[in-house]
Amino acid sequence: MNPKHQFDFGEEFIHQMIETIEYVLGAISNTASYLRLWALSLAHGQLSKVFLEKCIIGTVETENPAFVVVGFFLFANVTVGVLMCMDSLECFLHALRLHWVEF
Repeated sequence: MNPKHQFDFGEEFIHQMIETIEYVLGAISNTASYLRLWALSLAHGQLSKVFLEKCIIGTVETENPAFVVVGFFLFANVTVGVLMCMDSLECFLHALRLHWVEF
């Protein structure tokens, strides 16, 4: 057996422990990243529901056509302003996460 390449159990054990720790930390990091994206998606869904209930359903119940028109325009503007910004943020975070993980 070549003396340069002797098997050292202690060194191999330490190396494998480092690899295991890196793998576990990577798995936790990936899970946390996807949980952030999932939380943004849930917030987006809940905001959509609230905006629909308050702007459209609330104005339709008044049976006043002027309120319905104002409610629709309010709903459209709030949806584009807030929810599209949240979608853009979600896409940006996902791209950033993929960039960090892949490169």
